[in-house]
Amino acid sequence: MSSENTMEHQQLTPTYTHVPRLEAGSQASLDHLKSEGYVVIANALTPAEAQHSLDLTWDYLEQLGTGIDRTDTSTWGDDRWPVVTSGGIVPALGIGHSSAQWFVRSIPSIKKAFSAIWDDDDLLVSFDGMALWRPTAIDPKWETTRGGSWMHVDQHPITRPGFHCVQGAVSLLPSSPSTGGNILIPGSHKWFADIPELYGERLGRLPESLDHFRFPADDPRLQTTPPIMCHLEVGDMMLWDSRTVHCSSPGIEPATATELAQPSLTRAASLVCMMPKSKASDEVLAQRRAAIKTQTSTTNWSDRFINTDSYTEMQQAENSDRFRLPPAPQLSDYQMDLVG
Repeated sequence: MSSENTMEHQQLTPTYTHVPRLEAGSQASLDHLKSEGYVVIANALTPAEAQHSLDLTWDYLEQLGTGIDRTDTSTWGDDRWPVVTSGGIVPALGIGHSSAQWFVRSIPSIKKAFSAIWDDDDLLVSFDGMALWRPTAIDPKWETTRGGSWMHVDQHPITRPGFHCVQGAVSLLPSSPSTGGNILIPGSHKWFADIPELYGERLGRLPESLDHFRFPADDPRLQTTPPIMCHLEVGDMMLWDSRTVHCSSPGIEPATATELAQPSLTRAASLVCMMPKSKASDEVLAQRRAAIKTQTSTTNWSDRFINTDSYTEMQQAENSDRFRLPPAPQLSDYQMDLVG
């Protein structure tokens, strides 16, 4: 690695930061999201609710039928683990309709946070998956893509100008400098409008339907405004504007002796996003209702229907038929309102 590239990597290394943890739906949380492009919601889940969600997540993994055992790390290899995408996300194979995900979506404080953002109670929830990171002390190949190399926004700068979406991740485990997690650049949502002028050629190669623009690593603002990795307590929810420059990254410090002695998942985050029902067409609503029966997972966008089982990683996975989907969910009236 050249000295220039070494300097670049060092500049893009996130700083682990204790940021304000604010109440769901509070004016302070809305102000922070508007000014900084992100906010951490404190105690979106209680510790007991987070533990229950984690237990249900292991139920999902064990029900895949590949031999995963939550008590035996030797069964967590790639030959048994569900297919993952960038950032260690399990996007499909029924996880979007697992009991774990539907439990998290049903917690009132989750909807409260999104309702305040939109000033609307009639919301649709995404059928997102989860970020599930295995301990690299067991197998270094389990390390996810390192932050700084794939800083991006999740919104097309031309077809979706302005404010469109706030994404969320609920932490079921405590974070630390050694666990890693989401990283972002505070205030970078304000850069979004400049992308077409600064990167017209690069943007021209991006399909209009793709809500993912990756910033060049040599963007001067990335060099001068390094990202932060926010500290999260169990049950905290990080929310970020889809225009905010972000990604995820493994830990920036070695695992502690305690973590090495008791290996477990280093990160378990429920991805959740809610948008107003008024943004979705009748066709999308019909597709969403059908997805309950087919256990089809989607991206964070609920105003469109994007099937994550169609991801390239899923299509190219070998022996994907070895996985058993979880039982179709039996949803409450509250949950069905979130389906639409």
